[in-house]
Amino acid sequence: MSRPRAIQAAEAPLWLAVLLGYSFSDKSAQRAARMDLLGIAHDATAYPDDIPGWRLAQLLLGWSDKYVPANDWQRLQARVRKRRA
Repeated sequence: MSRPRAIQAAEAPLWLAVLLGYSFSDKSAQRAARMDLLGIAHDATAYPDDIPGWRLAQLLLGWSDKYVPANDWQRLQARVRKRRA
């Protein structure tokens, strides 16, 4: 059994960038998925004081649970680890 998905609040902006890249590079990504993520990105950048890191992490986890398959999630985790370094 795999571990549950998690995003740390401090890494939420990094995850937002990775998920945006994923949603626009994945040819099978649904338009609705992209629009949902763009809505989250807009709110997070237009109103940064209204969306704390923990809330952004929560929103991104909800989005990823809905739209990112488990095997893609593991690849995205690797991208985040690489960007951290």
